[in-house]
Amino acid sequence: MPIYEYICRDCGLAFEKLVPRAGTAVECEKCGSANVEKQFSLFAAATSSPAGGCEAADSCPAAGGCGCHGNCGCHH
Repeated sequence: MPIYEYICRDCGLAFEKLVPRAGTAVECEKCGSANVEKQFSLFAAATSSPAGGCEAADSCPAAGGCGCHGNCGCHH
């Protein structure tokens, strides 16, 4: 089931909701209003690279590091 982000147009609460299928009615968790708007949301992906990308790793060639030719996971 996907998690969607909503904002209530009546009370302004921003909340997330597990929605079992398209067309499912969603109500505000605070005031119970059905006057909610689905928000565009970003997603995150887990990677084996350190946070901040290759340049944040001491061993990365772009940071002046190891010259591993991509073997350390920095893909250079």
